[in-house]
Amino acid sequence: MPDKSLSWRGGRLLRHLVDRLYAGHPFIDLNIHSLWALLTLRHRLAQDEPELGSDLLRRAVEVLDSNTISAQSRRELTSILYGLRMSGVHQQRTG
Repeated sequence: MPDKSLSWRGGRLLRHLVDRLYAGHPFIDLNIHSLWALLTLRHRLAQDEPELGSDLLRRAVEVLDSNTISAQSRRELTSILYGLRMSGVHQQRTG
């Protein structure tokens, strides 16, 4: 993951982690940390796939609102949200 010279982008891993980002998941703290690490190294990954970035933003807000994660996960997820919003990722409107 840290070797940026590789052709591996991380989109598949990002989708895997986003799909598992929900309160009550047995490994929610590990998934949040993995998301944080991935997006720290691959800054533009969520922007490269706007629909996925929007889904991540929505799910992250829901998890934060649930109050079911550790303090470290809360800090990491807040950092992810801040980065998404600063880079222009927005929740898609429905209806």
